[in-house]
Amino acid sequence: MSTYRTKSTGSRFQNRVAVLSGAGMFLDGFDVSVIAVALPGLKAQWEITGTMEGIVAGSAIIGMFLGMLFGGKLTDTFGRRKMYMIDLSGFIIFALLAAFTQNVWQLIATRFLLGLFIGADYPISSSITAEFTAPERRGRFIIFMSLLWQAGAFFAYLTGIAMFPIGASAWRWMLGLGALLAAIVLVLRHDVPESPRWLRQHGRIEEANAIMANIEHLQGNYFDNSSEKAARAHKGTSALHGTWWELFSPHMIRSTIFCCTFWFAFAVSFYGIQMYTPSILKPFTGGNPVLAYVGSSVIALLGVLGAAIGMVTVEKIGRRKQILWCFVGMVIVLATLALIQNPSMIVLIVLLSSAILLANLGPGVLNMVYPNELFPTRLRASGVGFAGSISRIGAILGVTVFPIMVSKWGMANSTWLFAGVAIFGLIISFFMAPETQGKSLEELEELANNGWKEVPTHA
Repeated sequence: MSTYRTKSTGSRFQNRVAVLSGAGMFLDGFDVSVIAVALPGLKAQWEITGTMEGIVAGSAIIGMFLGMLFGGKLTDTFGRRKMYMIDLSGFIIFALLAAFTQNVWQLIATRFLLGLFIGADYPISSSITAEFTAPERRGRFIIFMSLLWQAGAFFAYLTGIAMFPIGASAWRWMLGLGALLAAIVLVLRHDVPESPRWLRQHGRIEEANAIMANIEHLQGNYFDNSSEKAARAHKGTSALHGTWWELFSPHMIRSTIFCCTFWFAFAVSFYGIQMYTPSILKPFTGGNPVLAYVGSSVIALLGVLGAAIGMVTVEKIGRRKQILWCFVGMVIVLATLALIQNPSMIVLIVLLSSAILLANLGPGVLNMVYPNELFPTRLRASGVGFAGSISRIGAILGVTVFPIMVSKWGMANSTWLFAGVAIFGLIISFFMAPETQGKSLEELEELANNGWKEVPTHA
């Protein structure tokens, strides 16, 4: 039985779910980014080459591809809460094992396994947040999770600065810290209940009602679906109902294509920059590695600022305008960076910071909002997970191809890769991005089932 036995006000409970889900995303950001901080020390200790550097940096991202793909489906099948707890156990185990590895292949293996659980956390945490949050706060709360991802990435760079004096073993402490943080979050998550929407979807009405009765904002119009409206929302679904293949059915294909492609475009640029920031800046530091960490921290901090601004604006200007204008800005900044052949360190930091800020203000936070709003309850985690897994292909491309391009053609010329995918993301968003602001999940499900044509008002 999944019940929540402490009477709670709606706002307090929503805040708690958002914070605890966001804590998982903080861990995601930390664990993904900390390898960038550890790489300079690892390269010196184990004599890692450029090609192997890409494999080390990309190993967790490859794991994330599978974790997102299957984690979302498992979450839709077995429940949000169960996966919510199991997932963090993997964080603890494999972050700890990574810290004790003795060679590069052991590190690649443990980071890959850690990536499975990092990837699974995206559909798990975001779906439980979306399903417990009122429409007028949903976008803001899901973006808050993305904000904490950026905060985790920023904290990884601060960790690098703080632990650098330890010496040759500093990278082990950096990687191992993720296990301690995950253990704390696991303890704090223990009393988060199962999503009533998921319970109702699986016929467990009494359990759903018991949870709703103990949380004030879940009473009344929480579901916004009378039996008649629920029937309309599911009208036209086929035998594929609730399966992966339904993501490609006529009423879901637009959501699937849009979420996959814009997230892919964002991931190529973001991860290509984020994972190599210290290495990109190192030639400009005069041999002082701490300066590379400081510069990387500034860039990561601008990412946090971008997500923070996005959290404020998403419920004011809407999803569509936000993603379009941020992609436009990314194209301008990245093209400028590509045209400057020999930038100073200050110029490099300003342009990289601007690119990361715009990425996180737009597609980097809406990649969690849009999939949770465009896929129905029966497919929400699966849809988020599938779109996220496709984005990991983009991340793998950015992480593995970029250093090879830099070694052959230089930093400036290689940046055209990022500018090009930003243009691709802009085009896809212009033609396919809907406006979902202020709509309940049930209204959005009804729109999706009608191919995103306006649905007549029903009596």
